[in-house]
Amino acid sequence: MTRLVYIYMIRPILTEKSLRLMEEGQYTFDLNREWTKPQIKFFVEDLFNVNVRSIRTYRLPRQLKTQKRAIIQLQGNQTLDYSFTEEE
Repeated sequence: MTRLVYIYMIRPILTEKSLRLMEEGQYTFDLNREWTKPQIKFFVEDLFNVNVRSIRTYRLPRQLKTQKRAIIQLQGNQTLDYSFTEEE
């Protein structure tokens, strides 16, 4: 898969709670409900070039049945960069 495909499959969530979690090194994403935690870890590590410490997943009540939300915690002082160029 290319990075462009990942961008369409993973959508970052930017709410007050998720911004507060970002300060602690935890990032929130909406993604396909069928993905398992090992798949999520592989995609995030490959797309952002970081090391994932843990993943917590849950489904929101009354949301589309095709989506899942994941909170991803990174190892150490790593951060994610949401900006992409067309060359990536």
